[in-house]
Amino acid sequence: MTGSRLEGKVALVTGAARGIGFGIAEKFAAEGARVVMADVLENGADAAARIGNGAEFYRIDLRSRDAIFQMADAVHEKYGHIDVLVNCAGIARPCPSLQLSEEVLDEVIDINMKAPFFCCQAVGRYMRKDGGGSIVNISSGNTRMINVGRLPYGITKGAVNLMTEQLGAEWAMYGIKVNAIAPGWIRTEMVETPLKKGILNADEILSVSPVERFGKVEEIASLACFLACEESDYIVGQVIFADGGWNLGIMPNALNYIKENDKEE
Repeated sequence: MTGSRLEGKVALVTGAARGIGFGIAEKFAAEGARVVMADVLENGADAAARIGNGAEFYRIDLRSRDAIFQMADAVHEKYGHIDVLVNCAGIARPCPSLQLSEEVLDEVIDINMKAPFFCCQAVGRYMRKDGGGSIVNISSGNTRMINVGRLPYGITKGAVNLMTEQLGAEWAMYGIKVNAIAPGWIRTEMVETPLKKGILNADEILSVSPVERFGKVEEIASLACFLACEESDYIVGQVIFADGGWNLGIMPNALNYIKENDKEE
């Protein structure tokens, strides 16, 4: 589906070479935005080519604050404005907490927590000068539903939620709208790989899902588009859980009781 909800806007999307980030970049381009896809992966150029519609790739290591500010400077200099920022880049690094090393913890903090904030800083200064914009941070359902062995991921995504609330309250006066999406189980490479390795079990995941299915990248992308455009201008500092009701916390296989006993008369 194509449209014009983001016509004329420049959108910077991190972590856009694959997964949810790619889906968001694709949706934004289809809605008329000029999309800059920022990622460390070399296949980012191919991803941008697949999207077309003027999408371009900017290779960056988001662990560098200087590189982030240089990216914002380059994009703003080229287009004259940055209207939308999506902070989607992230890593998980599953590990038992007793075995967690400082090196791994630092890596996850740098990419999942520090990079989104520095991106907000780097782009936010231009948005303030230019009269506003929209920032969409990609958090995680793991901030409400605990997934053991993922402590660095959980605490950094929890920080993203608080950052969203803080900046949402602080920057609304500048016309900068800051919100976040907390996806549930979406069939991206980050989920597919542990499913194939047997680390995750699809039946167990779906047993605590009210909708009894995995989410689609397109569903997250559509929500991101809504938060990026003017339709959501009265939504500020919110973390929206797009997880099929996973965060409601139903017991495993709880729906079986309803299926077995809720019979039509």
